[in-house]
Amino acid sequence: MNRKIVSGVVGFLAVTAMSVSTFAATVKSVTVKGQLLDMKCYSALGATGRAHGKTCGRKCLSEGIPAGILVNGHAWVLATNSRPLAPYVGLNIEVMGKANPKDHVLVPSMIKVDVHGHWKTIVSKSTM
Repeated sequence: MNRKIVSGVVGFLAVTAMSVSTFAATVKSVTVKGQLLDMKCYSALGATGRAHGKTCGRKCLSEGIPAGILVNGHAWVLATNSRPLAPYVGLNIEVMGKANPKDHVLVPSMIKVDVHGHWKTIVSKSTM
């Protein structure tokens, strides 16, 4: 009986270790630039741009709707608090962090926004 339990636990730990190592292999550090989106309106309506960002996009992120970044025609979800990003929807941002290309999710360590040609840090590890 004890051998079955020990074998089961060892098997479980081996499978878990393989899963974690596989996941770690797919996640990589990246820096990407693109347009800040609110994922609700982008997903449902294809809404982009500053005109949308100043109105609905700002409201959506202020309410906690997930933010995203549009990079070369592909949207990535930003796994971070979207509220500090709300004033900048539709502007170009630069995101540094970990990317999971399988799920199109970025976990930012830093986000900068291009405000009139000057890059301003709006999210960093210390503000997350």
